[in-house]
Formats: sequence, C-alpha cells, structure tokens
Amino acid sequence: MPHIERVAFVNPERKPMPNYFTEAELEVTRMAEQHTPQQVIEFTTVVREYWAPFNYPNFCVELGRTDPYVGAEFNEDGVELDEAPYGAITFIEDDPIVGVEVIGSACVPPGFVQLFAEPVDWKFPRTGIKMKVDNLWGEHLRWELIVAGMNEGWRTAGLSCARFSLPQSKKVTLMTGSQHDMADLDLRNNRHDAHYCTRLIRVTVQRPLK
Repeated sequence: MPHIERVAFVNPERKPMPNYFTEAELEVTRMAEQHTPQQVIEFTTVVREYWAPFNYPNFCVELGRTDPYVGAEFNEDGVELDEAPYGAITFIEDDPIVGVEVIGSACVPPGFVQLFAEPVDWKFPRTGIKMKVDNLWGEHLRWELIVAGMNEGWRTAGLSCARFSLPQSKKVTLMTGSQHDMADLDLRNNRHDAHYCTRLIRVTVQRPLK
C-alpha cells in the first residue's frame, strides 16, 4: 500500500497579514462588485466503489497505534481505525471528487465519520473543507457477545452510512470513531472500544459532459 500524505488543512498559498486573502479566495466579492456574469456548471458523475481492506494504489490506510494494541485492526467487519488523529484513511482521484459515502458500523454507537479534503481550487479562506456526520446508528457485536449467544439479529447490530457532498476536491482523509462508554472488559483491558469499522467507501467523481 503506498504512503499518501494526509490532507493539508491550510491553503499553501496563504499570505501573512495584512494581505491574508489570495486572489482565488476573493472570487465572490470581486465578482459581486464587478457584476460578472456566471455560467451554470454542468457535469456528469461516475461512482467508484472501494471495499475493505482498501488495498488500492490510490488509498493509504493508517490504522494508528498498534503497539501497544488499542483496538485498531483489520477484522471481519472492515477497517477499524484508532481514534483520531492516530488512525486515518486517505485517498486521491484523478478526477475531481464531489461526493463520498462511508458505510460501516460502530463499536459503541452512535458512531461518527469526519472528512477532510484538499480542494482543486483553494478558495475557502475561513472554513476549509471539513465535515462531520454524528449519531450514526448501528454496531458490530463485540465478540464476547457472540460467544454468549447473540448474533446479528440483535436490535442495534447493523450498518450506518455517512454521506458527504463536496466542492471539487483532489484528496480526502477520513477519521472515524464512536462513544467512549466503558464496560467492565474495557477497564480490565485498560483500553476503550471507541472505534468505527469502515467496510465500504463510494467516491463520486466529476466528469465533463460529452
């Protein structure tokens, strides 16, 4: 698996004060002042589907801390990342990324998925492309519960989906997790189980109309 640097949060063309904004970041005010006519952007999309363990040339999985073991691993349900910022999945596309869907399950619901993206054009001076979906229902049952006789028919055993719609981006980093509610087993193991297991990532890319 190739190493891909995580998303940069700050515009690499950022200027020191007082010339803080770049020309691209001044686009809205400049066009409003000049009454610049605009054209509707039309495009088609292609959805690319990636499955765990994400052994693709455009993907980089960083499980996080594995020594000492804190729960980050590849398992039967997908890729279980260490808590942020230790664990991350980063990917790139040749075409502009305009949508991402993450399907998985929490260790301790509700789970969450955070997304960070590098835009094709850096024109978001006070925000950055950072998004988060909270309160994701559904869990993969802890193994001790399976041994005790429970199965995927249990009421909270299930998948969730975090959907993101993005401005045109060239790179995405995902971080995931769930609640830090502790059980007796966590106290005895001296670690938490606040993870989210990612099974499937669908990436929507932008293509020009033919």
